[in-house]
Parts: sequence; structure tokens; C-alpha cells
Amino acid sequence: MADLLFDKHLLAGTINGVRYERQNKTESDVEIPPAFLITDSDGAMWTFGSQYTIHHGEYKFSVMRHDVDTGEVAKRFVYRRGLVWIFGDYG
Repeated sequence: MADLLFDKHLLAGTINGVRYERQNKTESDVEIPPAFLITDSDGAMWTFGSQYTIHHGEYKFSVMRHDVDTGEVAKRFVYRRGLVWIFGDYG
């Protein structure tokens, strides 16, 4: 019965080569770090990649969406009010 109410393909993604399936999007006001991944309202999964730079003593990591590098680097990102906010060099 639960399978009829839940579309597994909507909130499924790959992070670091591992497939994740979630029933619900991430609750509002979640931040990476300390969280490992964020599932947005579209079902996309976000996390840090393995590439990084050090700028003024702070680590900034590549931002991954479904295991695809977005071309952005960030020291943190936040899921708030249905949007993913990326904090990098430009704020």
C-alpha cells in the first residue's frame, strides 16, 4: 500500500556513486555542513564534492547535484523555504 503513495523515482539520486532514495524532501533550514546531503523540493540531491580550494584559511568544496559538478564552490549551503542557497566567494 505504501508503494502506491510514494513515487520512488521522484526523490532518488546519486551522491558519491551511492544511490539514495528518500520519501520526503529535506526539512526547511538545513545546512551543509553538518548535514551530508540535501534533497530539495524537486527531488534533487545536493552535497559537497571531493574537489576543494583554500581561500583565506577557509576550505571551499565543489558543489554536486545528483553527482554532477555544478561548477560552483562553496564553504556551506543551506536549504531554506524550498531553495538551495550556495555560499561561496560572492556571498
